[in-house]
Amino acid sequence: MIMKKIVLCNLLFLLGLLAFAQPAPVKNVILLITDGTSTSLLSCARWYQTYLDSSKTTLYIDPYIKGLIRTNSSDAPIGDSAPTTSCYMTGYPSQTGFVSTYPVKTDHDLLPVDANRAYQPLTTLLEAAHWRQGKATGLVFTCEFPHATPADCAAHTYSRGKYSMIAPQMVYNNLDVVIGGGTSYLKEPEREYLKSKGYNLFLDDLNGMRNCHKGPFWALYRPSSIEYYMEADNTAVPSLAESTEKAIEILSQNPNGFFLMVEGSKVDWAAHDNDAKAAIIEFIEFDKACKAALDFAQKDGQTLVVILPDHGTGAVTIGNTKSNHGYDKLSLKQIMEPIDNYKISLWSMGEKLKAVETTEWPALFRTYFDIDLQKSEIQYLSTASDYSKSTMSKEDRKDNLSMVKMLSQVIYGRTYFGFTTFGHTMENVFYAMYQPHHDELQGYHTNVELHKYICHQMGLDGVLDEMTDNNFVDHRKVFEGYDYKIDSLDKYHYRFTAKYKRNTLTFDSYTNYVTVNKKTHDLESVLVYMPINKTFYVPKELFRYLLLK
Repeated sequence: MIMKKIVLCNLLFLLGLLAFAQPAPVKNVILLITDGTSTSLLSCARWYQTYLDSSKTTLYIDPYIKGLIRTNSSDAPIGDSAPTTSCYMTGYPSQTGFVSTYPVKTDHDLLPVDANRAYQPLTTLLEAAHWRQGKATGLVFTCEFPHATPADCAAHTYSRGKYSMIAPQMVYNNLDVVIGGGTSYLKEPEREYLKSKGYNLFLDDLNGMRNCHKGPFWALYRPSSIEYYMEADNTAVPSLAESTEKAIEILSQNPNGFFLMVEGSKVDWAAHDNDAKAAIIEFIEFDKACKAALDFAQKDGQTLVVILPDHGTGAVTIGNTKSNHGYDKLSLKQIMEPIDNYKISLWSMGEKLKAVETTEWPALFRTYFDIDLQKSEIQYLSTASDYSKSTMSKEDRKDNLSMVKMLSQVIYGRTYFGFTTFGHTMENVFYAMYQPHHDELQGYHTNVELHKYICHQMGLDGVLDEMTDNNFVDHRKVFEGYDYKIDSLDKYHYRFTAKYKRNTLTFDSYTNYVTVNKKTHDLESVLVYMPINKTFYVPKELFRYLLLK
């Protein structure tokens, strides 16, 4: 008996030591997503840097690369940005266009899907960090702010293009710092809300942002996305690295820590256009933003940094049919010099060509690409589907490629760079990581496993599902037995009204408060309406506001 007690005591002592030895959850998380980045683009970027400066043979992220991630949608191996980043944020792969929203069941799902949960909003890591842990939250990007990846962090919808549904959710999610593009998408009601909550708004005001040292604030530049870095005016718009540093400066003032997502948005856009030079430059700028995050994390000692793409796009390579013979004799200069002469993106060149007659094209090519355009190439480009000045009819051009995609074939047909597609790819993507206690993932993992790892590091195991079950419940279940109605305010916005005795409760879609008899009550979560199934998703206990005296 005594021996059993001794063994039991020793066992409890050892268990206590093991529990004590477990490192505490990290205080801060910085998730950096380089949109649409095939792993081969890293090789292109490294070699281009070396071409420009022989002493630069590595990327800043190189020492932290740990392995590969399988990234996919719920029903397709080749994923779209919305569902793939959604999985990183929520733990559930979803479908094309779905922004942190549960997928619809199909006959070709890659994992089990519960048909009863279709269109239910899913709590994100950013939302859990803010609502449950009191952390500061921020988003940095170069696209317009309601675009898929930033939206995945702080909004919910079944269609990524419905910016009128997404933008207010991001505003009412009370983010502490937002830096990116899209002034035209921040409408007056949302601007007034932010001002009423003490936010600074810096709209095309770089100096204002630079001189701001306390949050919360939104800093947006350009009506839509910020231009490619190779064309950007750095006196008017910040670099991704500067935006990352500013966000960290503000967010790190919160004693509870912070969650920050940084996106290299337009690597993907350039890859869709098969524009190797623009994609390389965008990725190099993203790599600089990674350095800013890693430098902070190493000094701070309490920050997890995760770096990865959401999917591949284009599958760029150094090597194409032109290099079939003699590839082993090509010098670095022969490979890189042609693209070094490219001064603007293919997208910008396409816009210039579409605005003028073909007679002006040769001069533009010499100015911006150092290329002598051939007559056959002029004839080819003039048949682009979106070239309105073409001598070919619109009907005869309707199945042709767009100007920018035709340009990629003309421009990069002269180089040793190649692409396999204008779309996304099925490849696994790289991931890099810094964890202060060296408790990093290693090897090959799925996007679901990556999400679970981040949850564990944040001390949020099981919490997101619990929060989803509490905060995003079908209004029919919440208000069962009560008198209520839903009115359409416009194409995308809806108002819910419920009555009980002398109390009247109202709330509008995509906000975070309810009104009971003209008195406002703030909520922790946004109130999401899905027009596709005519359902409001609201907190489980929301009906109790009807019972207030």
